[in-house]
Amino acid sequence: MGVQNREKTIVRTSVIGIVTNVILAAFKAIVGALSGSIAIVLDAVNNTSDALSSIITVIGAKLAGKPADKAHPFGHGRYEHISAAVISAIILYAGITSLVESVKSIIHPETPDYTVVTFIVVGTAVVVKIVLGLYVRRMGKACESDALVNSGTDALQDAVISASTIVAAVLFLLFGWQLEAYLGVIISGFIIKAGIEMIRETISKLLGERVDSELSGAVKDTICETEGVLGAYDLIMTSYGPDRWMASVHIAVPDTWTADKIDLVSREIAQQVYVKNHVLLAAVGIYSHNTQNKEVMNIRGDVTDIAEAEPYVLQVHGFFCDLEKKTIRFDVVVDFAVPDQQALIDAITEKVKQAYPDFTVCVQPDSDFSD
Repeated sequence: MGVQNREKTIVRTSVIGIVTNVILAAFKAIVGALSGSIAIVLDAVNNTSDALSSIITVIGAKLAGKPADKAHPFGHGRYEHISAAVISAIILYAGITSLVESVKSIIHPETPDYTVVTFIVVGTAVVVKIVLGLYVRRMGKACESDALVNSGTDALQDAVISASTIVAAVLFLLFGWQLEAYLGVIISGFIIKAGIEMIRETISKLLGERVDSELSGAVKDTICETEGVLGAYDLIMTSYGPDRWMASVHIAVPDTWTADKIDLVSREIAQQVYVKNHVLLAAVGIYSHNTQNKEVMNIRGDVTDIAEAEPYVLQVHGFFCDLEKKTIRFDVVVDFAVPDQQALIDAITEKVKQAYPDFTVCVQPDSDFSD
């Protein structure tokens, strides 16, 4: 889905949500006031907050669609994460407000007066919110819009809330049980929980999450399809909004390649990764790979075994050995769980020096940024 089509879809879906929620809020507010039902009134307030959430989603999509400029060279895509955070805060606020009002109703109860119109309006609202919630969430997943997904999930929760008010009304009419306020407390708890979870998820994305292994694997596959490339390592990918990825990578190439050859291949890789994976490859680093000396290949095998025998070492790459200068250099990918990275590197260095005492050994630690 193109950027412009994605923005149009988000805006269109949000407008549908705004209109629907405003209509539902108006009807519920009237019915709730006439019947004296605190649950229905709170449900109307919740619909109003949903309309506000949709408005924020539209604003977020418009801001995120702004082109890159000098002040923000990576674009404005993260506005969508910010709008999702605001929506999550609104949901949390609505839950806290509902909890407060429900507790007040427990302390000072009022006898509701239900009518046929009450059941018709609330029942219709349940159906409408289920349809709207499924639609908005489906479009959100299709557009990879957290704001829409959050709004759709909230709409489905609203359907449960509305259905609960019907159950409470039926119980009151049949048995005289006035459970609305207590039901409101339970519902408020679920809303608060959902709001907190949404905020945590959004903050996690703003902080920068690990790239999905399927995408990182696809990028590495594209790179390794290039003739002569012996491996792709140290892939670091940063998201600047949905479908806006920037990356850097190291590639292993034969030690016989010229600078001109490396330049041509690097450009080809960057172009192919953008075309096939929609990722902007900003930098391509080089690992020189020994290809002409069997002794070096044997040393590589020994050093790899020594390093990978250590706990928390996930991978060894970037190996190069110069027999004339007596140097060995290589990188190790270290697990984030390692208690002392420097101690691990020192241990590997010492063991390699013991195996090859005549060589100068340089071990470079790499973080486990992607699969």
